Amino acid sequence: MNTLVPISWKNSLDDLRSKILGTFDRWMPARTRDEGDEDHGFWPGALALNGGPAIDIEETDDEIQVTAEVPGLSEKDLRVELDGQRLMLRGEKKSSREEKRGAYSYSECSYGAFQRAIPLPCEVDADRVRATCKHGVLKLRLPKTESAKARRIHVQVN
Repeated sequence: MNTLVPISWKNSLDDLRSKILGTFDRWMPARTRDEGDEDHGFWPGALALNGGPAIDIEETDDEIQVTAEVPGLSEKDLRVELDGQRLMLRGEKKSSREEKRGAYSYSECSYGAFQRAIPLPCEVDADRVRATCKHGVLKLRLPKTESAKARRIHVQVN
C-alpha cells in the first residue's frame, strides 16, 4: 500500500483535524452543519457554545434529572417537549431598548434562539415530569416508567 503520509503522522494529523473542528464547533455554532444534526441553533453570549445551553444530566434508579443553564430566560421563553425517548429544549429571547435624551437617541434590539435534542437512556413517565425555572436555571425531573427501572439481582458467590 502506497501512502504519501507516514502512518505515524496520519494519527497525529487526524487528532489535529479533530481538535480544529472541535474548536470551530465550540466558537462558531451557527456555521453550516449537516441537516441530520439534531443539536443546532444559535444563541448569543453564554449560550452560544455548542448551539444551546450547558446541560447536566444525572440518572438515578428512579428518574433522570436534567439541569440547563438558561440565563435571561423565563418559563415563557422556553418550550420543553418529550418525544418518545428524546427530550427537546427550545428557547427564544427577544429584547429591545430605546433611550432618548434631548437630541440623543439610542435604540438596540437583540434576538436569539436555540433548539437542543437530548436522547434519553430509557422511557420516562410523561404524566409525572416536573419542571422549574428559577434564576436562569431550568430543572427537569423525569421519572422512569416501572418497566424502565433497573432490576437488581443478588448474585451469590460460592
